[in-house]
Amino acid sequence: MASLEEDNDSMNKNQSMDQSMDQSMDTSWIDLYEDEEKYYTLFYPEKAHEIKVNMLYINKDNELYRIGENMIYLNVADKINRNELVKLIKENNKLDKIRYKLSGIRIYNIDLKHNDLKHFMTNPNKYDFMTELRNIEDYMLETTINCLQNLNCIYILFTEENDDDISKRNDASSNTNGKNNHTKRVKFNIETKRTRKRK
Repeated sequence: MASLEEDNDSMNKNQSMDQSMDQSMDTSWIDLYEDEEKYYTLFYPEKAHEIKVNMLYINKDNELYRIGENMIYLNVADKINRNELVKLIKENNKLDKIRYKLSGIRIYNIDLKHNDLKHFMTNPNKYDFMTELRNIEDYMLETTINCLQNLNCIYILFTEENDDDISKRNDASSNTNGKNNHTKRVKFNIETKRTRKRK
């Protein structure tokens, strides 16, 4: 049976061996790699979880009257939901008690790859990241380099309604009300399985 002193000696030897291995094994390269990796993550493509929305209001004189800003948080990464867009339009088509109509929706989505950055910096006019939405529908974004994510944006253009637009809207609502007053009743004759119109 080993004595207590022998056990202590072997433990001390093991500890000194561990310390000498730590000293002889240089791990500084791991720290250096991690520091460099933090820098390169800026250039990795990343899915969007939110996107900024700019609402541009044009008055009757065709001048930019005001710009509103909002943020959409995407339920599914890189997917702009149609319902979210419709809700945003309905909530923001009035400003200072003035009604505006939707004139257009454009999505600015940078889809550069990291190896295209150098070319983009020297010749930015070669690239076009703007897409015009023809219909309000779900839209899938392209993944964007991490450091350029905050440049992605939705532009919603509102134009102030003119007198013709207001009168058309009023006519449409009065026509709808008029149609509701002239509904025809239909009575079902169960025995003959035919329908008869009642005036």
